[in-house]
Amino acid sequence: MKTKHVQEVPLRRKLGVAMVESYTKAYEKSQRYFATYDLTSQQYNVLSILHKAGRPMSTSDILEQMIEKNAGVSRLVDRLINKNLVVKEVNAVDKRLIDISLTTKGEQLYQEVTLHLSAVDLVYSTLTDAEVETLISLLLKIKED
Repeated sequence: MKTKHVQEVPLRRKLGVAMVESYTKAYEKSQRYFATYDLTSQQYNVLSILHKAGRPMSTSDILEQMIEKNAGVSRLVDRLINKNLVVKEVNAVDKRLIDISLTTKGEQLYQEVTLHLSAVDLVYSTLTDAEVETLISLLLKIKED
């Protein structure tokens, strides 16, 4: 009777799987946090970009600054418009351009979510500060390759 030879999974493939699983878990936890404010992390990112800019921006300018590059930025903006968090206006200088800006409600929600954003950091609470610094360094090393 032949015994099946089980091939060992390569170390770097194990790393890839562990990274994807860790990202997925952290992402799901952060999405639950933003859901308590009826937002997604991507929608919060748009609010944050507009807040930091302090001026209206085009969707292409917003996309350039997004953490998660997402060609669906127009849909994100439309959802934020439906929630009265941002508005679209024709650019005063170039009528072909559309400017996106925060509403007062959008600014207030951004401030409130940001005030409690440390709750998202709890995803990494099992790591010491030294481990976090090491992990950041290692992930940046992978990113730069």
